[in-house]
Amino acid sequence: MMKLSQKHRPRCWLGSLLLLAVPALAQEPDELLGRSLDELLNIRINTAAKYEQTASEAPAAVTILTAAEIKAYGFETLEQLLRSVRGFYVSNDRNYSYVGVRGFSRPTDYNNRILLLLDGHTLNENFYGSAMIGTELALDLAALERVEIVRGPGSALYGTNAMFAVINLVPKPGKAVEGGELTTAFGSLGRRRAGLRFGKEFANGLDLFVAGQWAESDGRNLYYLEYDDPATNNGIAENLDWDKYRSLFAALAYKNLGFSGLFTGRDKGIPTGAYAIVFNREAQTSDGRRFLELKWNGSFDGNKSFLLRGYYDHYAYAGKYPYATTYRDLSRGTWVGSEAQLLWDTGANNRVTAGVEYQQHLQARYRAWDRHQTFFDGDFPFHLMSWYWQDEWQAAANLALTLGLRWDRYSTVGSAQAPRAALVFHPHKSTTLKLLYGAAFRAPSPWEVNTDDGVSYKSNPAVAPEHITTIELVGEQRLTAAWFGTVSLYQYLMRDLIDPVVDPLDGLAQFRNVSRAQAHGAEFEVSLRPQNGPRGSASYSYQSARDDSRTRKFLTNSPRHLAKLGLVCPVPRPLETALEMQYETSRLTVYRSRTPGYLLANLRLSSRAGAAAPAWLRRVHAAVAINNVFDASYQTPGGVEHRQAGITQNRRNYQAELRVKL
Repeated sequence: MMKLSQKHRPRCWLGSLLLLAVPALAQEPDELLGRSLDELLNIRINTAAKYEQTASEAPAAVTILTAAEIKAYGFETLEQLLRSVRGFYVSNDRNYSYVGVRGFSRPTDYNNRILLLLDGHTLNENFYGSAMIGTELALDLAALERVEIVRGPGSALYGTNAMFAVINLVPKPGKAVEGGELTTAFGSLGRRRAGLRFGKEFANGLDLFVAGQWAESDGRNLYYLEYDDPATNNGIAENLDWDKYRSLFAALAYKNLGFSGLFTGRDKGIPTGAYAIVFNREAQTSDGRRFLELKWNGSFDGNKSFLLRGYYDHYAYAGKYPYATTYRDLSRGTWVGSEAQLLWDTGANNRVTAGVEYQQHLQARYRAWDRHQTFFDGDFPFHLMSWYWQDEWQAAANLALTLGLRWDRYSTVGSAQAPRAALVFHPHKSTTLKLLYGAAFRAPSPWEVNTDDGVSYKSNPAVAPEHITTIELVGEQRLTAAWFGTVSLYQYLMRDLIDPVVDPLDGLAQFRNVSRAQAHGAEFEVSLRPQNGPRGSASYSYQSARDDSRTRKFLTNSPRHLAKLGLVCPVPRPLETALEMQYETSRLTVYRSRTPGYLLANLRLSSRAGAAAPAWLRRVHAAVAINNVFDASYQTPGGVEHRQAGITQNRRNYQAELRVKL
């Protein structure tokens, strides 16, 4: 059998690059240390209620990751970031990345039960409903000021897809950058990346921020036992794990006006032989996403504020799959929309949020063909009308009640409603208790309703929205000036889950509302955030998710236990050391086998010049990272399109990064 690759060895250039940026001087306070606990608790977010409030005031269990943490741990993709968050876990089938929350992640579901936002703008596309979290998102995370993660149902404010969480990526304003910054990185697996960011607040108040990124990776040759035969290259996929992605984001703000735009693109090789393609032959997918948004914020009468926004979105996918002839498919989505929102303080103790939204989906197209024939070519435009209302009543100085409701009407699949209710109680200034109830839905995608290629799928106009109902109790306690603890107990019930079912009459798969699921669990987290010195967090999650039927079987791709540790400390000086450790137990695969549990560790060393260093050196920041320090061999479950029950993940690998402030 062929030897796949040489054993990775640390390279002396990694340490040399780091030392170039480290003078033997006393270190100045480093932004890698991030915010103190007081500063973090006072960050105002707007994802949970569509207006600014602190995380303790929000009617949800909230996690905030700041730019300092993103930089310290070296997160390059949202997949890496979410892997570190309590109650979240990820999968990767070497084509797309997937996220699970609280024990639920259908293999190959394209993350369509998570709502992903960029500064409040929905990034889920309109044909599959997918939320991109890996390199397919392509966004430079160094462009973000913070990431707001709001757990639980969010459909009462946001509508479809917001079943398990709403994740809002908040970009930096130009004034936070004030100049340019260049990033270059390279490492094992043939990785190379370059990024450029520029931000400035001009004298007239105009704020500008631009961030661009380009990256490529050669990947590695991969061995799959399921294809170990001379006819299939002894199970070795050669030069097929490559990845190329790029993005450009820009934002302008002037007084009450804001404008933003995003362009992303990603091309990815498929090394796994998915969908029964010819193994070890070139196959790839390409994804592109772009949007433009214009919004206006205003206030009047001292107690009312208004938001108006309009937007244009586009999504493009193309696939190339080798069979006896090359099979190709594509998806195109184009839509425009507008939203009007009123925030009204009707009294000293009451705040009402109300809004209407309209979307016109001009294109929702899918085409599949080879050189001999077209299997399917259909376009399914639709429109959506929504309204939402939320009332927060401050019943007492330490008690708030929130009630909310959203109604959505689709021209294709009918209507759906989503209520919410929350009690937020502060029995002590350092203690918060939250009792949360919420319902959410996911409207069936055009793919699930309309695909009818006569080969694999047939349409189902009768498929209806999925629903989830969740109840949760959250306790938050400030333990000391630097220590903070969180406990969450939850239970949810899902019904009308949409799954493909093979019709025995014709052998074609049809998406139907056939499944139910229920889960309960507990999450615990403690975080340390002193004014100076080491900081980090540790969390444990227990999650029991089962099929809600007579069988009571555990759900696939659902680990029972998750444990995580993150620690950033200035040792040894003048370096910053960031350590991540993540453990999870086994997961059930679609073939009823189990992927083994694993422990994953990542280590990153970062440098900053001291205050006495030359000015040019203080503009330089270098870092080296070792991912999968213990060289763990681990897998995550794939979908039924794979012959492999588990998809092998990357072994130990290295990366070096250099940032220069221009």
